[in-house]
Amino acid sequence: MKASDAVAKLTEAGFSAESSAVHETGVHVLVTLSAEQVRPFAEWLKGAGFFIDFVTAVDVSPALQVIYQFAHYDAPCRINGRTPLPASGTLETISDIFQGADWHERETRDFFGVVFSGHPNLTPLILCDEDKDLKPLLKTEAKRKAADSLGWG
Repeated sequence: MKASDAVAKLTEAGFSAESSAVHETGVHVLVTLSAEQVRPFAEWLKGAGFFIDFVTAVDVSPALQVIYQFAHYDAPCRINGRTPLPASGTLETISDIFQGADWHERETRDFFGVVFSGHPNLTPLILCDEDKDLKPLLKTEAKRKAADSLGWG
């Protein structure tokens, strides 16, 4: 799928998608999601022939952003979806939609404390059991950049 087609089809499906300058951002399409849209977004991408590249988080102000990146097998098209972490600290897993999300969600739990509800095995992946609540990649408030300063408005 071409990036220009992806923007049109994602928008038609009800997602907030925009083209991105791939030479600057590394992705062709940026999608801003609500927490409730993450699973439908993943299901849509699965049906459109995309695969999961990674899941991670970025600690910015006002809220931690969870990042999902997908790519397509047949054409160069990388789609980056992001959602602010709800106050509950929990998002629904997509590991049942994309098996490859399993380890990425566990790693994101280890480093940022994001809980993926419905995950079949959200045990520590990298940290040892006694450090499971360490969250080493979270920043202090003073060190967080504003999301809009990164162009993430």
